[in-house]
Amino acid sequence: MALRSILVHLDAGERAASRVAAAAALAIQHEAHLVGVAPTGWPTMSADWSGGTGVIGYVEAAVQALREQAQGAARRFEQQAAALGVTSIETRVEVGETGDVMALHARYGDLTVVTQVDPERWVTNEAPQMPQQVLMNSGRPLLVLPYAGELSLPLATNVLVGWDASREAARALADALPLLRRAGNVQVAVFEAPQEVEPRHGDLPGADIGQWLARHGVHVDVARIATSVPVGEALLSRAADLQADLIVIGGYGHSRWRETMLGGVTRTLLRSSPVPVLMSH
Repeated sequence: MALRSILVHLDAGERAASRVAAAAALAIQHEAHLVGVAPTGWPTMSADWSGGTGVIGYVEAAVQALREQAQGAARRFEQQAAALGVTSIETRVEVGETGDVMALHARYGDLTVVTQVDPERWVTNEAPQMPQQVLMNSGRPLLVLPYAGELSLPLATNVLVGWDASREAARALADALPLLRRAGNVQVAVFEAPQEVEPRHGDLPGADIGQWLARHGVHVDVARIATSVPVGEALLSRAADLQADLIVIGGYGHSRWRETMLGGVTRTLLRSSPVPVLMSH
């Protein structure tokens, strides 16, 4: 698969410009169409609201203010993307809950770019669950950028792959191929707890997927790593050792509560990875 359409989440936050810069760099690198999606979100109301008949007017005014804010984000995106040299640009402003809007539009793109939610905003922000909603509901890969620090562009020159031979991990690697082919170094890491190796691995864990990647023109090596700490923490430690600028993993959730309950590795990386993470579910 090639990257022909890249979506980026637009808002009025302080990380919007760096998110657009990353998405623009990918669009230029892959000659892709770049779509900026600006959901309005919904207005919040106090639990003790007693506006009576004035509530309709309040909601209408609040929605209009949110729409104007989203339109402003769209204009800034157009100006920034054009200045960065993107030649194929589109903007979409839509009234609706942020996670729902992004998940819907993500289904019609090859990759969606979002940013981690700052931990200080998990409770107060209207859309703290947006990244995992897009991951679990879009059926498309998600590139999650860190909420802090400066990005090194272009992305994906030194990539760490977390491989556990699962369906989700296989999906993530297939989705990441356009990036992996361009990377200078790709390491597939198989993390093993003492005395425990997943039976779905072959005789040599990681060898089969390494061979598959090599056949697709990826410069890859495979490492089997014993660990006694949670895999999410082990991945971040390995990424630091390798100075990786991208992590690729399968994204996991629990089907009954899939919009809020995530697997441990997914939750760790979504919330605290200091480097970009490409996930697929």
